[in-house]
This record gives sequence, C-alpha cells and structure tokens, in this order.
Amino acid sequence: MREVLLLIEKASDCLSYYDTKTGDRLFTVSLPEYPHEFVLNSTKTTAYIGHYGVINSGSPDKGGHTVLALDVARGEITHTLDLGPDNNRPHGVGVDAQDRLYVLSEGSAKLLVWDHPDQTGPHDREAPTGGRKSHLFAVTGDGRKAYSMNLDSNDVTLFDPYDPSQKPVKVETGEKPEGRLLRADEKVLYITTRISETLAAIDTETLKVIAEVACPGDPVRVFHDTRRKRLMTINYGANNVSVFDDTSLDYVGRFDVSAPPIAICFDEAMDIAFLSIDDNKLHYVDLDTLEITRTLETFKEPDVCAVVQLADDAPVLMSD
Repeated sequence: MREVLLLIEKASDCLSYYDTKTGDRLFTVSLPEYPHEFVLNSTKTTAYIGHYGVINSGSPDKGGHTVLALDVARGEITHTLDLGPDNNRPHGVGVDAQDRLYVLSEGSAKLLVWDHPDQTGPHDREAPTGGRKSHLFAVTGDGRKAYSMNLDSNDVTLFDPYDPSQKPVKVETGEKPEGRLLRADEKVLYITTRISETLAAIDTETLKVIAEVACPGDPVRVFHDTRRKRLMTINYGANNVSVFDDTSLDYVGRFDVSAPPIAICFDEAMDIAFLSIDDNKLHYVDLDTLEITRTLETFKEPDVCAVVQLADDAPVLMSD
C-alpha cells in the first residue's frame, strides 16, 4: 500500500496525486475550470468534486452546476451529477454515515441530497438553508441536522435536510462565518468568523456559544488535530496558522508561512499536517513541533486535500 495525497489545484483545473513519502507527483486528472471542494466516501474509493466554476465567492459569474464522481484508484471520472437549472456554484460537499451525498448550492442557498450518488440521476431532495450566499456546511451522521455558513446574511443556520417545512434556526456568531468543524461526537460545532475574527465553540444541543476567543488574521477554515486535542485555524489575511486547545480554546501557538494558507489535511498517523498555500506550495508540518519540515512545488492554486491509501497495483500508480 502507498500513502497518497489528493490535491485540488484550482487554477490549473485539476486534481493531482502526490506520494506523501517521496513528494513525487504521480498522476493528474483534468477537471472543468475552477474545481473546488471535494469529499471522499467512507471507503475512500470515490471522490465527489464540486465544479464551483468561479475563482472565488466574490465573483459575480454564475459558475458551475455539476459534481464529478472520481474513481480514486483509476483516476477516472465515472459520472457527473447535475444540480439542475435552478442550482449553481456547488461549493460545500459532504457525506453522511450512509454515504449519501450533500451538495451546497451557493447560488440558490439550498442543500441538495443524493441518496445513491454512485449512480447517475437528479438529486433526491433539497432544503433551503435560510441564509444568503451559503458557502460551507457540516452535517450529522444521520443527515438530520445541517449547519450552513452564510456569508452574506452573516449567520449560521441549523436545518433538517429531510424536512424543508421546518424553519431554519439562526445562530449569531459574528460577521462572515465561514470556517466550520463539527466535532466527531457531534456535541460541539466550531466556527471561525472572517470579519469579527473569532473562533467559537457552539453547544449543538442548546445552540449557545460555550467558548470564544479572538482569532486575528481573517480565519477562513478550522481543522482538528484529534491526537493532540488541538484546533488549527487557517488565517488567510495574516499568512499564518494558529493553534488552540479544543476544549478551552486557549491559545497554544502559531507558525507563519510565505503566502495566504488555504487548507489542511493530515496523514493517517496524525504526525504530519499537509498545508497548501497560495504561492503554489504544499508544506509538511510536524504536528508536535509545528515546524515546516518539507515543501513541495505544486500546480496553480493548491487547495483542498485528502490522504488515501492505494494498492501498489492501482491503475494511477501503474501509469507512465
């Protein structure tokens, strides 16, 4: 088996495979213009890639309206899921414990659900988020609770994707909430706000903020180092990453990078964080010391990443 990093390279319109040990680029899949978020199914055999279709959320263009299903071992797009004519700019994507696929249309502010995304066909249901310019979301394992980050209405909304008749509940957390992380036990939702510049922990039963700290530097994402019980925030405007205790939110430390940081994923042993940054580089970060130990050159605008294990005879590893 070989540990492989999957990396969206947004402005190069592709997803590339990198050997995490050697740093070699092994394979590249061409995609439509400006792909963005992707999610793996539970077996990590299929990646669902949203064709966002615009350079960022500030673009006025309509963008894309499809999700691409990628066979990870073969490096081939097997089929395409169409959001339909009324939904565009698929940004946030996620799966629940039953491998149902959830796709957030930023254009319509609706969450779309495919019960069997491994098959072609239209989505099975949709629910409004109750916010404006809904950008990212988190969903519970049973799929009955979704939390949407709404950029233009400056709120987080909780709603049931399976019962759109229920009015979404608004949670006020500060201006421009964007980063989100639902803890594995689903009892706490972590939120970062880009304008208020905070990191907050929300009790998912009461929807009350139970801890909140300043997080300067335009925090756009939050990630969980579960082994050390720490949160890591991507501070896009400050060119750094901050680290906090995941219970108290006490500040632990930070490290600086040469350009705006974009996204993080972890190796399976939780020894290394792979950090993509905006000057076409991927850093290896030692999670014990928070030191950058290695840097790879990437294609243009490296973004979301994930680590998978591939058999040595996987077709993408056998290609020349």
